[in-house]
Amino acid sequence: MEGWDMMKNNVLRNKNFLLLWMGNSVSVLGNRFYNIAIMWYIIETTGSSIALGLSVLCFTIPSVLVMPFVGVLADRNIKKYLLVFSDMINGCIMLAIALFMFFEELPIYLLYLLMIASSLVSAFFSPAIGATIPLIVGKENLPKANSFMQVTNQLSNIIGPALAGILIAVTNMWLLFLINGISFIISAFSEMFLAIPKVDIDHVKRKFYLQFQEGFTYVLRYKKLLHLIIVGGIIINFFLAPLNVFITVLCNQILKVGASGMGIVDAAISVGALSGSLIILLNIMKDRVKMVIFGLSIEGIALLISGVFPESYIALLIFAFILGIGVSMASVGIGTLYQTMVPENKMGRVGSLLSTLSTFIVPFGTMFGSFIINYLSISWILNVSGILVTLAGLSLIITFRKNRGHAADNLSV
Repeated sequence: MEGWDMMKNNVLRNKNFLLLWMGNSVSVLGNRFYNIAIMWYIIETTGSSIALGLSVLCFTIPSVLVMPFVGVLADRNIKKYLLVFSDMINGCIMLAIALFMFFEELPIYLLYLLMIASSLVSAFFSPAIGATIPLIVGKENLPKANSFMQVTNQLSNIIGPALAGILIAVTNMWLLFLINGISFIISAFSEMFLAIPKVDIDHVKRKFYLQFQEGFTYVLRYKKLLHLIIVGGIIINFFLAPLNVFITVLCNQILKVGASGMGIVDAAISVGALSGSLIILLNIMKDRVKMVIFGLSIEGIALLISGVFPESYIALLIFAFILGIGVSMASVGIGTLYQTMVPENKMGRVGSLLSTLSTFIVPFGTMFGSFIINYLSISWILNVSGILVTLAGLSLIITFRKNRGHAADNLSV
């Protein structure tokens, strides 16, 4: 047990974390290829924006519907199998898409079905990895472990679209799906060698619906956690969801910088997020609560900058960079707080609830932003959004003012 604790104290010497991190990094990069290629294939094949909209539903709705129930499984001692089989099956789905595309036998309805299958499989992966990381690194190393994950995610956001664009231009589309399929299989292979500590699973003796209900009951009774989920999972995601729409309007209609200018803005967000992750790795801000409040607050400040100077491209780039830092620090901080506040045997259920709410609110935020921009100035919308996001972040000061930084209240359900 002592050797296990020593190994957890340095995440880069932790074999289990390295296996999980490296495997996940490969599959995340491959998945960036998938996201770009699938949208490009649909628009080239159909020329329809409605078809693109349906693809977004195929990405999100299936996982949202099943993820709360999958959380019950993630709290059992089968996390390794959930990780391996979800990556392996996703790899096979990607290889199937590549094969159908290679033989030019991929009607749009079949592509949608395969996308739905991939979304359902991915719903098993998310709560499982969220429940696994605290077990293999220890709660004291969660900020560093989560920031390492964030670094590779942001590097993939920067490198992935550029590489995907080059590959689409110089080679056949099916190759991108082949690469993604192989990346999932590599990730699954690395996960086979994980040794994940077991947790108390007395709850499995209860009926499935009672285990499912327990996650909701725990969140409702734990006021700090409930406030964190409402602010970090619902309010913030609602106001940030339509940003792609707002940035597109700013770049296209107001600033007139074209697609290349918009691409630079997207890159600035990713560079900011990468910078935020490096700040966390350097232990500049160790307090998890301060990290969340600071991250959410500067997201709001970034929105205010873009709202006050809507006709300045420099201001938009500054907004994008600051927003990236805020998103990175807030997401790592929220993830770490949740992982330290929730008992190990409830982490899958509570984590899946958080992921479900965060994902579910995004389409509503996007639709609301797309609707209201037709009636109000984008400057006014960004300013109001910035104020509300900042206030939401600062509201956590009141909730966490006592026992700040402690792991969790002693709740039992």
